[in-house]
Amino acid sequence: MMKRFTSVFLSLALLFTFLPTVLGSSSSSSVGYYSVLFKQSIIPADFGKQVNQLGGDVVYTVPEIGYAQVKISTSSFTKLKGLANVSTANPSIKWNLPKSERISESNVNTADAALWEMQWDIKRITNNGESYKLGTGSHNVVVGIVDTGIDRDHPDLVGNLLDGSKNFVPAGGFQGTEPNETGDINAFDDRHGHGSHVAGSIAGNGAMLGVAPNTGIRAYRVFGTGSAESGWIYNAMIAAANDGVDIISMSLGGFDILGQVFYVDPETGKKEALGNDVADFKAYKRAVDYVTKKGSLVVVAAGNDGLNATNKKEVTNYLNAEYGGNGLYYVGAGFEVPGTIPGVVTVSATGQEDVLADYSNYGPGFIDIATVGGDTKLYNQYAAEGRFNEYLAKRLFEKEFNLSAGEDGGYYWSIGTSMATPKVSAVAALLIDKYGKMSPSKLQDLLYKTAVDPVTGKERSYFGAGHLNAYNALR
Repeated sequence: MMKRFTSVFLSLALLFTFLPTVLGSSSSSSVGYYSVLFKQSIIPADFGKQVNQLGGDVVYTVPEIGYAQVKISTSSFTKLKGLANVSTANPSIKWNLPKSERISESNVNTADAALWEMQWDIKRITNNGESYKLGTGSHNVVVGIVDTGIDRDHPDLVGNLLDGSKNFVPAGGFQGTEPNETGDINAFDDRHGHGSHVAGSIAGNGAMLGVAPNTGIRAYRVFGTGSAESGWIYNAMIAAANDGVDIISMSLGGFDILGQVFYVDPETGKKEALGNDVADFKAYKRAVDYVTKKGSLVVVAAGNDGLNATNKKEVTNYLNAEYGGNGLYYVGAGFEVPGTIPGVVTVSATGQEDVLADYSNYGPGFIDIATVGGDTKLYNQYAAEGRFNEYLAKRLFEKEFNLSAGEDGGYYWSIGTSMATPKVSAVAALLIDKYGKMSPSKLQDLLYKTAVDPVTGKERSYFGAGHLNAYNALR
């Protein structure tokens, strides 16, 4: 399924694309990539040999959760699923960065937080900076950012960037299509901007300020300029937890189908069952369980599809409307991931007036907490009226979008649950810095009880425990 983005602005979220390997080919000898999950969190010693005997190769493994990715012919997929100790398998999901533009900010004085007056989102969360008088964090607490990397030389980020950032994009990048990717574990530089923007919202300290401007951060890069594999994300999460990070901030998300994906070849009329995403869904759950037991709290974006994510039929209908066609269709229950995985903190996005952003996903029991991610009301209005140049000229995006760091030492404006998520991660870090190390479950409880302007009733479907408030968390 290919994601269609209605906004030209950068990163309403990082969303994955599930692309069945048989598309474009009805040949039984076509080769695809498949996710394999074993019955236990162990990869059998002879698995590689077994795959070789089927004419395939094991291309990636995450041994801590018993996950492997295999490249093999589609005709051998059934045999692959039938191997000993294999719990489930499905065509691999790929995660895509959106094709997008952005609004850059330039010619700023980097002294004395020159951009503060533009940071209406951070002002809302910090009570116009009052929370800084109570706590700004420290390097005793670390937020691990699983994203596109970070600008390691950015003047607003370098002071809080700790040793130990890592790259998980292997040599050749996504399925060998990115020759500039070397696989160097130290190549965590941001080539996109999304990860640096997220980092700035957490711990920016310079021309702009983050919610926790003295908190330690590390980057765990899983995207280059294009797609990523699920296994890279699982590995990054596990590495971050093994490194002892306190919070894992993940401004990414998408959908799994727990049912069946079908493809009808338009030329032959042959109907093929492509399986489902059970292997990837369960692998995600194992990864979350692993890092939670290690003591890391996972904070994730709710996604930007405007859906009630608890309504599985609505999600599946959305998948068919957005990604179906050309012979592809979905049957069963659709789940937003990782937001629906038990144990994570799922964040929805609001605009200036604490109203749910029109793009934000929501749902009772799905959303845990809400905060400012920006809105598109004026943007949509001016675009619909053919006055978008006027929107830019008047800099109306300053009223709707969130400003943060970019990958080139500069700054840019963006919106989305991607922008809301790191702010929750930052407040969680402030709570640890104030009260000391604690279990992820205790931290969640503290976050929901003390770090919000609470809501009740129907509003909980949109905002969970309430609207993030760093001042309330620290006073």
